[in-house]
Amino acid sequence: MSPKKKIVITIDGKRCEGEEGQTILQIARANGINIPTLCYLEGLTPWGGCRLCVVEVAGNQKLVTSCATPATDGMVITAFSERLTLLRKRILELLFSEGNHICPICPYNKGDCTLQQRGYEHGITGVSYSYLYPARPVDLTGKYFGLDHNRCILCGRCVRTCDEIEGVHALDFGNRGIRNQIVVDLGKTFGESVSCTNCGACVANCPTGALFDKAAAFQAPLVSCQKVVTICPECPLGCGLVVYTRDNRIVNVFGNKESRINGGHLCVKGRYWTWAEPRNRIKQPLVKLNGSFEVVGWEKAFEILRDLYKAVPRERRILLISPRLSNEFGAALREITSEFKVVGVIGARNEGGLVGTAELQPDAISFLEQADAIVIVGAQPVRDNGVLAAKIRVAVRHRGAKLLLFNCRRSDLDQWANISAPLVSVDRAFWKNVAKTISGVKRVVIIYGPEAITPIGLTVFEKLSEVVESSLKRGEWVKSIPLPRSTNILGLASHGYPVVDDLTAFIEGVSPDLVHLVVSDEPHGGVQWLEERGLVDLLKKVGAIIVQGAYESTLTELARVVLPTPIWAERSGTYTSFEGKHLKAERVLPLPSGVKLEEEVLKAIFQKT
Repeated sequence: MSPKKKIVITIDGKRCEGEEGQTILQIARANGINIPTLCYLEGLTPWGGCRLCVVEVAGNQKLVTSCATPATDGMVITAFSERLTLLRKRILELLFSEGNHICPICPYNKGDCTLQQRGYEHGITGVSYSYLYPARPVDLTGKYFGLDHNRCILCGRCVRTCDEIEGVHALDFGNRGIRNQIVVDLGKTFGESVSCTNCGACVANCPTGALFDKAAAFQAPLVSCQKVVTICPECPLGCGLVVYTRDNRIVNVFGNKESRINGGHLCVKGRYWTWAEPRNRIKQPLVKLNGSFEVVGWEKAFEILRDLYKAVPRERRILLISPRLSNEFGAALREITSEFKVVGVIGARNEGGLVGTAELQPDAISFLEQADAIVIVGAQPVRDNGVLAAKIRVAVRHRGAKLLLFNCRRSDLDQWANISAPLVSVDRAFWKNVAKTISGVKRVVIIYGPEAITPIGLTVFEKLSEVVESSLKRGEWVKSIPLPRSTNILGLASHGYPVVDDLTAFIEGVSPDLVHLVVSDEPHGGVQWLEERGLVDLLKKVGAIIVQGAYESTLTELARVVLPTPIWAERSGTYTSFEGKHLKAERVLPLPSGVKLEEEVLKAIFQKT
């Protein structure tokens, strides 16, 4: 690709260099000139709706929006003048007067509101227009966030974010004139919406308090918080997080714009599961005595645990660990593996086969963003990997990429798919249609998940690879990308721990008398593991169950001893992403009193130093 032509423009007498294709605003900001905006957001299609960024261009009698006007070589621009300042003040006054922007009772009255900041910058202490005091609705039906139409300035950032970043277009403009407002699913509430994914990107990009996180409302201003850059613990993508904390608690979580994986975007898991879900935390060791739990100190807990272990021979003990634990935990665990018959990492169904056969793609995200055909086999990105699902939607809806789904559960991706086949036919006509669909494509990505590693799934995958490769010409490519479901399954498996993806069959085969489960901070306390048919009855027959976990659940209720563990924000370490890269997670919060690291507890039980 040839380099873009360099251009030079003049802004308020300053010589500014840029590239052909850049807007006036982009060149201005790159040269340290901060033209005020409200509706503009980097990464979204510029709209020019708020008019706050208007500038004067020599030779043009009209004012132009700097965010949407391409710069041309030799342009002479006035960005700040008495006329422009007065115009911007009038625009802000109109925005303040037409809504109910009562800052003292706004959840964003903490220095994080862009509209409030622009008001301060322009010296607005009152408005010269009559207040309309509209009676607009407030939608609090969403699980994680609310929408207060009284504070909305109709900048459209949420609409464009939902369409261009998350790819679902759940939000849009509705009604006309003074009744114009943001609508969800053409007139529903967030609670009724069938298309909203709860990713929260609209909230993160709202410049006022119109869209707000319920858990963050009236909390500390972000400028007064500590900021930690880390990675998301919820799936193997390894999305970047920016976590704001104060007084040893999380105030809010946003995507890291510098991350090459997610570029600042998050799914509902990263944005809200990480901190905004109410859970009952375990903070002290618990021992079941006479059918009910009693709090004990660590010394007493270790004494009881050692007695339990002494009563059960090594060949009757098993240790099962959560796939959310770090590579460092996996390395430390080697010191005590000899104390158990089996040490395994719990995976999703068929994930063991996927991990055992996966050939990782270090540039998987780059290939996905270039692909003109995306094929998904036996994976559930909408459910498990929301940011990846967003990239797929955007590729299909905005870039025109073709989408083919095989052996996948129904999701919103089906409505965009060229072929959707939950059950794949072996009929020749079916595969002829597949070949016809992908004919003419040059860059194909095949994303395959655990459900592709079944007899039927493997047959489909082999046939599909054959059809795709036969349709490509020289210089064109196909890339296969394995997509595990569990966070660090690849990293822990690389330490030699077998993946246990059928707990019921595994426990039936081993018949242990002692099961030690390191549940860690599984979002639902490991309850999803108990969904396997017959597993609860099997566990009830085990002589002793020990659970190390952060949250109370029906799994901890089955235990004889429960030991508190850190949550993701209270530990550091490295995790192996689906691309095979080792990503560093930083500690966000201090370890609470009474909570110990998982590996520290395991070593202490067996008195390992």
